[in-house]
This record gives sequence, C-alpha cells and structure tokens, in this order.
Amino acid sequence: MKWLFLNAKERIRFASRYPAYALRSLLREITLSDERFLAAATGVATRDIRRFLDEPSETPRFLEHLQNNGGTFQATSISSADLYAKKVLLQYAAIRALRPELVVETGVANGVSSSYLLLALRHNGKGMLHSIEVGDSSYLPPGCSPGWIVPDELRGRWTLHLSDARDLLPELLRQLGELDVFIHDSLHTDEHMHFEFAQAYPHLRDGGLLIADDASWNRAFPDFVQQVGAPMAQILHGVGFLRK
Repeated sequence: MKWLFLNAKERIRFASRYPAYALRSLLREITLSDERFLAAATGVATRDIRRFLDEPSETPRFLEHLQNNGGTFQATSISSADLYAKKVLLQYAAIRALRPELVVETGVANGVSSSYLLLALRHNGKGMLHSIEVGDSSYLPPGCSPGWIVPDELRGRWTLHLSDARDLLPELLRQLGELDVFIHDSLHTDEHMHFEFAQAYPHLRDGGLLIADDASWNRAFPDFVQQVGAPMAQILHGVGFLRK
C-alpha cells in the first residue's frame, strides 16, 4: 500500500473534509474490495492487483517526472486528475493484469491517465495506446499541448489523434479492428458516453474491458451495463469497469 503515502498531506486534507467518504474508502482498502473485483475481471490473483497498484510508486524515474511537473498544475490553478489517485492506479492495474495488445482511450487533456497507461504497457513489454483528444486548451496550462506530461520515454507505444471523438472514433475503430481495452474519459454527458460505448463495445474482444471515467456523473454507464447484460461490472472510485 505504498501508493497511499504518495501525496499524503492532500489525502489527509481530503479525509478531514469528507470523513464519510474517507471511511467508506478505508473499509474498501481493508476488505480489498476493489482489488478482488479487478482480479476477477482480469483473471489474476488479488495479491497481483495489490502489487500492481504499488508499481508506479516503485518506478523512480516515473515518480520523479510526476513530482517535477506536478507544480505546473498548482502554479496555474489548472484542475486535473490527482497525480496519485487510486482511480488512476486502478486503470494502471487493469492494464497490467490484462496485458492488452491494443488500448483505445478518448480524452487526454494533460495526459496524467495516459502516462499511467503507457507505464503499464512498458512494464508489460507489449501493447499500443491510441488516444483521441479534441484539443481543448482550456484544460491545459499556458503553452502546453495535449498530453504534455507524458514522459518522452513512454511515447513509443503511443499514437495521439487530435480530433473530436464523434468524428474520428468510428473510423479509428474500423481501422484497428479488435480491441482489448476501451477507455472513455472525454465528454461526460449521457448522450456522448452512450455514443462512445455503443461504438466501442462491438470491437471489444470477449474478456476485454470497457472503462469509463466519472461513471457516477450520470446513468450512462449503469444503463449500458444493463443494456448489454454484462455479468461483471462495477464502479470503483468513480471509474466504471465492465468485462465483456
């Protein structure tokens, strides 16, 4: 549980503001609820998921890169993903456990989640990530381009497509064929999430994962789970995981 001690001051501050949420999260940690679900969804042991969660904090160059660049967010008051949040680490662990050949994500912004996905692929020693980003500069620090925080050493497994997912996603999926993992992290409206899920799901292989960030914002994810009759799906720390 080394990851818990990253950004410890911020975690303590958050817990003091939201004690009920913090208590529920602590209970999930004690019972390994998140890890047990991911283990069942990916076919690995729970102890392996637990080990994967700690890997980024045990990768010095990656950790140093985040720490050196994290100040950019605070200095410019840019709202971005928590650099060390468990919601990001769970996606990392899922990629490590499933060992995918092909991952597609929508929504990049600063590239925090993309960095973790690419680190997982590097540790796996295989796999490619295709990311679609509309290129909204309002989410970026001045002078920075989408995905600016992704370390140079991880970019060899990454193709960044600057386009609107509504225009590019259907064609990209046709070109790529079968996917192992699809990750939604772009426009979190009910309509757009349904669009992306409906486009990506037929391209997912059996046993593949559909992941949706901010899945608790509306009914899109649970409604889609019901629509396709997925027997294994759950929202963990705001991130929806569905196994096909």
